[in-house]
Amino acid sequence: MITLRHLQCFAAVAETLHFRKAAERIHISQPALSAQIAQLEEILGALLLERSRRRVLLTPLGRDLAERANAILRSVADLEELAQGAKTPLSGMLRLGVLRTLGPYLLPHFLPEMRRMYPDLRLYLREEPEDRLLSELAAGQLDLVLMASAPRDDRHLSVTPLFREPLWAALPLGHRLRAKTSLTPPDLAGESLILLEQGDGLREPALALCHAAGCREHPDFRATSLDTLRQMVATGLGASCLPALYVDAEALVDEQIVMRPFQSPAPGRCIDLVWRRTSVRAPEFRLFADLVKSHLPDVVDAL
Repeated sequence: MITLRHLQCFAAVAETLHFRKAAERIHISQPALSAQIAQLEEILGALLLERSRRRVLLTPLGRDLAERANAILRSVADLEELAQGAKTPLSGMLRLGVLRTLGPYLLPHFLPEMRRMYPDLRLYLREEPEDRLLSELAAGQLDLVLMASAPRDDRHLSVTPLFREPLWAALPLGHRLRAKTSLTPPDLAGESLILLEQGDGLREPALALCHAAGCREHPDFRATSLDTLRQMVATGLGASCLPALYVDAEALVDEQIVMRPFQSPAPGRCIDLVWRRTSVRAPEFRLFADLVKSHLPDVVDAL
């Protein structure tokens, strides 16, 4: 008989295509994992994986089974979560994905109150690029995602707008605009802005700012993190734009750069809370959204 343990092991291997990583993900030994996969193949009377010294590949049957296994595991998890949520809202495990440019600067504003209000909640946090977050949400590996401008046309997702986060201009110390207390996008006309790479929810609003301002992306430099971006501005490589939560937490106290807000309506990004439309925990997720909204700092605008 096929067991949930068989499916858990196979789903982990199908996701990672690596036995050691799969074993680490579900917290068992690699020999035990291999034994479970061998038992499953014996029960089915067919190979699910092609193995070699260098790689693991799914057979056609393995690809089909991986989809079905994930669906079964999600359904079982939903049943467990439904029962737990009926007893105590926002309790048990909650797997939250968040953008790397957002999590460290937003979470401290509401996590202490969340721990006080919901002491039985165990929060698992994962920072990833936006495409990875949506992929893991769809696969059932995450319950909720905090991201910028979630897709509104995906019928599989529920999207709750939380707040709008303005962008600030980050300028080198000797920049021509340093004397101004606030800026408008046209003030940046002709500038070459250093931007982040794709995937962290800032590139699109920054490019929109470039379009509105009559400036362009710097052709030679692109940063991989907000801290790297700030250091590149500090060395005089060019100007940039940074999100308000990060500015409030890190950049305003940096004496190596000049931070200037934009006049209203400032360019920015909208932050959404996203979950699977089929999730049985939707009422709990709305509680989560309300908690986040009620503990936003003044530097962002609730929606």
